[in-house]
Amino acid sequence: MDLSHLTIDEQLNAILEAEDVGGLVEFMRELPPSETSITVTNLHEEDQDLFWKLLIAGDSDLAADVAEHFPDDYAEDLLEDMDVDSAARLLDRFDSDEQYEILSRLGEEQSEDILGRMTAVEARDVERRLKYDRFTAGGMMMTEILVYPEGVTRENIINDLRENYEKHRPYEHRYLFEVDAKGRLIGTIPMRKFVYAPLDWDRKDLYGKHVEPVLATTELEDLRSSFDRVDHSVVPVVDETGRLLGAVTRAEVQEAIAKRQEEQLMQFGGLISGEELRIQPFASRCLKRLAFLIPSIVLSYLAVSVIALYEPVIKEFTALAVFLPMVANLSGAAGNQAVAVSIRELTLGLIDKRHLLRVIQKEILLGLINGLAVGVILAVLTYLMRPQSDWHLPMVIGIAYTVSSVVAVCLGGTLPLLLKRIKVDPAMLSSPMLTTLTDMTSFFLVLSLAAWLLMGG
Repeated sequence: MDLSHLTIDEQLNAILEAEDVGGLVEFMRELPPSETSITVTNLHEEDQDLFWKLLIAGDSDLAADVAEHFPDDYAEDLLEDMDVDSAARLLDRFDSDEQYEILSRLGEEQSEDILGRMTAVEARDVERRLKYDRFTAGGMMMTEILVYPEGVTRENIINDLRENYEKHRPYEHRYLFEVDAKGRLIGTIPMRKFVYAPLDWDRKDLYGKHVEPVLATTELEDLRSSFDRVDHSVVPVVDETGRLLGAVTRAEVQEAIAKRQEEQLMQFGGLISGEELRIQPFASRCLKRLAFLIPSIVLSYLAVSVIALYEPVIKEFTALAVFLPMVANLSGAAGNQAVAVSIRELTLGLIDKRHLLRVIQKEILLGLINGLAVGVILAVLTYLMRPQSDWHLPMVIGIAYTVSSVVAVCLGGTLPLLLKRIKVDPAMLSSPMLTTLTDMTSFFLVLSLAAWLLMGG
């Protein structure tokens, strides 16, 4: 079938219409990688289903290569709609870290069904990784590493690398790992040293210095700190007994940091469950956005309910409505400064969840001094804006901000530590929680002081 006169999109549609498996495989092999994603996503939804079914049947390795051009959310939706056998065949060909990433996003029942149809070796490997959180060494490690038994000869290693070239192609090649009979890590040999070593090598002289293994439970921030301290591109991952499980690369850690930051930005923007793509089902996109908007209603209602309690005060002194947002916004700004410092110090390993009192002690005096300074300025501005009023209103605004500032910096400093203690990402929730709490505090202080000073109780 001559399709050369057609556009790329028309060629693909013609191949799918004819359900030509061989033609589809040939077409995808010749298609430039830069055109892959946009060409497939231009298909109608039902044609995309047919595309993947035919490609997996024709060449599952090629299908896996094509699927890895897409974001994880697309692959997740793809597997959810695919029959179990096809999903298992496709996932079998993915790299180990990608297998984990996608299966960890699927429902437990569907994950178990797919694992049951995957090859035994791949399924066992993924199940071992699924025990660990996504942003830990165990969740990010790759298991395709070069592992050799204790006492292996140089000749045996070279023969293995030559004879299993195709098998080892997706492996991490920068290091060789030597283990004892129980699989416990003995030493790590940089490939560069191995290549240039004399023929009568002493393996112990080749062990990479300071290539310390990390536990599989090591969290992302601690991994970043580890790579910052040493000039290595790969570190081995072990369990509590010292048994080698895999290796995590500097690039994988950096990618995970970027991915988590991207997800946090999306969560702040209302995409709670992660990436949204317009090629995803409409209902799924609606639910993702509602998942953020509905909790936001609750948080906002808590803040404005404080105003409702003091409605008579606002009716009596309408000028308060002008100054309430100012006090709340400035208090939130002071609190977010403290949040930023705590998150930075957590990242650098300068504080942890045990330092709550220390953080409060450091913040309370700073909050009081800055609060007094800004409070005086706000009081003066209040008087200039309302020169006909007496000193009571400026006093209410000045005192309310001073106290609110102290509360805000103490909350901002400690919230990241408290969230870290309960294993919630502080970068994701600290600011939204702080905004609600500082709004409630500011509204309460302004209105309660106004009720007391301006209305005599």
